[in-house]
Amino acid sequence: MITRIRTLFRPFRKDERGLASVEFALFFPLYLGMFFWAAEVGILMIKSVMLDHSLDVAMRDLRLGLKENPTQDSLKRDICARARIIGNCEDQMMIELQAVSTQTWAMPQTPVTCVNNDEEIQPVVTFSLGQQQQLMLVRACIVVPVLFPRMILGRQLFPDSTGGVGISSISSFVNEPS
Repeated sequence: MITRIRTLFRPFRKDERGLASVEFALFFPLYLGMFFWAAEVGILMIKSVMLDHSLDVAMRDLRLGLKENPTQDSLKRDICARARIIGNCEDQMMIELQAVSTQTWAMPQTPVTCVNNDEEIQPVVTFSLGQQQQLMLVRACIVVPVLFPRMILGRQLFPDSTGGVGISSISSFVNEPS
């Protein structure tokens, strides 16, 4: 039986035609997957940096008292106006603003709250402007779509059924005396 198989494949053993095609067929999907993965991570990183910068600038305006009677919606508008690369920003963002005790320095134990697109009613987050000279912690989370949801990175990062991933940013400031 083995001798039959050897004699059957003997003409192909020394033939090297098509060898590069086999290597190409084996490795091209891997290279293409790595390219898409790098593009996805790069875009997510750009959006994350834009969210960090926009949140810091908006919190500077809030800290300096340049905003009168700020609300969660007005802060969302300010952040989204600066982070233009993030699409559908105001609908997909949650902002949490709360005081941190300087006696215990206890930070919130709960993870950053993101928009849940699977539910109609969104979770309630703390939004307190605090007192003068009080340390305030700001946490923002936005759900952004993944470009390639069926690829490796997209499958691992899905928080909801819309195919988005949550990007969060944290900042803090001390309320200035008026």
